[in-house]
Amino acid sequence: MKIEHKRLGPLLFVLLFVCLQPLRATETTGYVALTTDYVWRGITQSDGNPALQLGGEVRFEPGIYAGAWASTVDIDNGPERQRDRELILYLGYGHELNERWMLEAAVVNYTYPGQTGNVDYDYIEYHLTANFRDRLWLQYAYSPDLYHTDRDSHSAELYTEWAVGKSLLAGAGFGYYDVSELAGSGYSYWELGISWPIDRFDFDLRYHDTNRWVPIVSSSERDGARLALTVSVAF
Repeated sequence: MKIEHKRLGPLLFVLLFVCLQPLRATETTGYVALTTDYVWRGITQSDGNPALQLGGEVRFEPGIYAGAWASTVDIDNGPERQRDRELILYLGYGHELNERWMLEAAVVNYTYPGQTGNVDYDYIEYHLTANFRDRLWLQYAYSPDLYHTDRDSHSAELYTEWAVGKSLLAGAGFGYYDVSELAGSGYSYWELGISWPIDRFDFDLRYHDTNRWVPIVSSSERDGARLALTVSVAF
């Protein structure tokens, strides 16, 4: 029997959550954030407006972790196609190869509660990430059924950050999102930012841009250079 990817994501999370019950949690983190513009892979998800975000994660002894992240969004994909909320659930496993390198694999489920229209925008991605000293990340993401269209997508992203003085962190990243099967082409995106942590608070100022917009995934209004300020607090 073939299980649709629409059903596979939630099923995997339920099964893996049950398997995690005997394990002992080693770390629990959470945060709430307010951003002037929620930008993901170079495209605004809040129509250039502020967004409220909340996230939490639990890590277990063998390197397994699970988390949830939610945000307000404002995505209009045409008449009667609107998304106002986004919920992301993820499960992953990290393995230290040595003192410098770590590999991680994760399954990520993107959902949009209350979405309207005749298109189901929920989908899942599979991530593979190489981490060098928590300073350099190379990630590949694959979705086998983007927006339930039977079209796949691929994303490759390189991100690095470094200390500036005693309290600042600078970061830069470049990526390519291949949605050519769905939209006819992919696009490149990049970012440059600086973060200033103060106790439990973190202030982040970040510049985003892309080389083009593509149908369905973005639009001429949601694409383009933009600056976002995010303030988050850990709890």
